[in-house]
Amino acid sequence: MEPGLRLTERYRLVERLDDGGTMEVWRAWDELLGRPVAVKVPAPAGAGPQRSFRQGVNRAAALSHAALETVFDSDQTRDASGRLVSFVVTEFLAGETLAVRLRRGPLAASEAAAVCGRIAGALEAAHAAGVTHGDLTPERVVLAYGDAGVDVKVVDTGIGGVLRAPAGGGTEAADVRALGDVIAACAAPGASEELSAVAARCTGPDAPSAAEVAALLVRDEGPPNAVLTALGTGPPGHRAGALPPPPPPPATARRGHARLAALALVAAIPVTAAAAVLLSAPRSPAAVPAPARTSAAPAPRTPPPTASRVTDALGRLRPIVSRGYAAGEIRSDVAIDLDNVITNLENDLTADRDVDVGGRIAELHDKIATRRRERGLSPGLADELNRVLATVRA
Repeated sequence: MEPGLRLTERYRLVERLDDGGTMEVWRAWDELLGRPVAVKVPAPAGAGPQRSFRQGVNRAAALSHAALETVFDSDQTRDASGRLVSFVVTEFLAGETLAVRLRRGPLAASEAAAVCGRIAGALEAAHAAGVTHGDLTPERVVLAYGDAGVDVKVVDTGIGGVLRAPAGGGTEAADVRALGDVIAACAAPGASEELSAVAARCTGPDAPSAAEVAALLVRDEGPPNAVLTALGTGPPGHRAGALPPPPPPPATARRGHARLAALALVAAIPVTAAAAVLLSAPRSPAAVPAPARTSAAPAPRTPPPTASRVTDALGRLRPIVSRGYAAGEIRSDVAIDLDNVITNLENDLTADRDVDVGGRIAELHDKIATRRRERGLSPGLADELNRVLATVRA
């Protein structure tokens, strides 16, 4: 597999996200429907595991739940040696794995209950359809960051277990025990007696069902993401490939939007891949009142760009880069480079430093032009970025 390869004349591979041994994961572009997707290819194996993988994909494709990764398609292609290899196409998740999030520390009790309640609900739906996950770990849970909060997605249901244990793929009881381990990993020791008791029950001899665990943890009746909005202050990341985020920006620079997430998950995360993504909502343009004029007063000279106008433009650049990355119109290293330039200028403005705004904007224009010549971003995306920058000088 290499970038640019088209599978079934439809899915164009853009960037490899992970190659952890059991699964190769790619960010790809669905040329038929015009959307980003993730393509997962199991490591070369015999006919038996390939058959089991296809059966697992078929079972996963029949599932429907808000906390379960959506399977779009599956087919076969030939590898470099000419052997048929199966692959699965899933939704592309922009976020980070739960494992990456937990490296920064445990969750608050309410957050842990909300996240694990979603996981339990996903398992409940899978078990009701006769499908087990088979390999549930924090690496198989993606926190997808968005404007409304955080979506919790369980990935590789019915597939991960097949790759590790082709003959069986796991049992419902094994899934619940794994869920207990996830609950224990999410909450700080001693932070919540209730969560500790639920985790202990899951791993004990008289374990509850996934449905019972979900009933114990999911208490709120509000919007699905209401309890999870606090998690969104962390870095953003990936989906069924999965995107991890960067460390949170300084408080003075965090103006309501997340920073660009640029990292790849370590090889110990075999199935859920990581990629860099920029998640940010554009801010409303700041109104700049015109100076008062009188018949006796001369026309005022054009004032220099205000900080609010510049930060507004910088904020509108972020979703353009994010969309371009998801569509394969900008390389991840170029997205990271542009984000660094945007962030540095934004931090300088926030700190009220003496900034040559015109010079910095010109440098950003030059960088976009250079990256365009290097084919690091598409001409259309470069033009869109430059149009936003032009509003600073308008």
